[in-house]
Amino acid sequence: MKPMQGIEALAAEIADVARTSFRTLFENGERYYYCTLFTTGEGHAPSISAWSWEALEREAARQGEESDMPGSTIAELIKWSYADSPYCCFRDEDFDDVKQLFMRRPSIAELEADEWNREFDSRLKAMELAMQCSMMKACLP
Repeated sequence: MKPMQGIEALAAEIADVARTSFRTLFENGERYYYCTLFTTGEGHAPSISAWSWEALEREAARQGEESDMPGSTIAELIKWSYADSPYCCFRDEDFDDVKQLFMRRPSIAELEADEWNREFDSRLKAMELAMQCSMMKACLP
């Protein structure tokens, strides 16, 4: 298998799981303005996060009760933060098979700098392709 074919297959699997997870999330009827796949600096398997206007309002109000900062200021600070979203790692268990695929790839921690960069870039490319595939509701060949 050529390296790009491996990345395309990985992207297709990520896209399938992400699409299913996002569809399940969207069933709550909220108005979403931000959806993302994210990973760690070590290139681990991705998770999803999202923000809806309704969730932002709830979270800003909650955090405002715990601080002296107005909710509107908190909303501006967190509205693009994947980690502050109540939907961060939504249905992360759905990504278990993707995690296994990542574990079958070269162990990124054991690679030399150039190989590490290539592997990390490949993993990011798979995630990028997956989001393109998921958002366009089309899949890779």
